[in-house]
Amino acid sequence: MTMINTNVQIHDGHRIGATICEKFITGEVVKVNEKSIRVRMTHKKCTRNGKVSYECEMNEVATFTFWKTVENREFGKNAGTNVSLYKNSMYGIIEIVNN
Repeated sequence: MTMINTNVQIHDGHRIGATICEKFITGEVVKVNEKSIRVRMTHKKCTRNGKVSYECEMNEVATFTFWKTVENREFGKNAGTNVSLYKNSMYGIIEIVNN
């Protein structure tokens, strides 16, 4: 399976009291190694309790390392599928559906 040129969404989030803060970054896979992928990130959107608080274009490249495989994902947009999770401590987590 080749992932190069695949569009991905990176997600990161946390809670401050009753406020939910999330960050969504879109990008494209530019390189695949055995246990990592490199992603060119092009757009960032930050939300607070579901409302957009900040949005900007970006042009950065980062490496995401393989974290784990989740079989039969229980929730989210990829529910019912097997996914591989990749993470980067600065940007967040990427879910890639396994075929």
